[in-house]
Amino acid sequence: MADRRKRSSLLFDLFAANQRVRSLLTTAMDGAGLKPDEYAVYSALFEFEPINPTEIAAIVGMPPTTLSHYVRAMRERGHLDERRNPQDSRSRVLTLTVSGRRAHRRANRAFEQAYRRFMEGIGDEAGVKDALAEIEGAAADGLERLTSDARARTG
Repeated sequence: MADRRKRSSLLFDLFAANQRVRSLLTTAMDGAGLKPDEYAVYSALFEFEPINPTEIAAIVGMPPTTLSHYVRAMRERGHLDERRNPQDSRSRVLTLTVSGRRAHRRANRAFEQAYRRFMEGIGDEAGVKDALAEIEGAAADGLERLTSDARARTG
């Protein structure tokens, strides 16, 4: 059972919750072929393909430079098909290969087991999703303001 002592801030609470979720997924997905963070990127690609890397990065909430490491690993595993974007020939769109879909499906079985156990502790899924959307928006807005302030100080 989680230690429920009062913490100093909402960001601290989120950090602790993230650590618990990470532990749950890491344990459940051990031996599933993909790590939880890799599975998230594969899932975004699976759900929204064909899609460009910038859009995937936005969906999973990571900088495009970080996403490029995942894309490189997927390419090296033979799990990624890259083609020129028909709407913009300068960019590319990504899809999973057959072996990439197989890897995703295998990892999905482990993820689903963790998800079922996790959802047993969630009472109001819609309310939690709304709260998470608010949190994600607040973090994105806070990051934008923080970087704007930093640019203003140095510029």
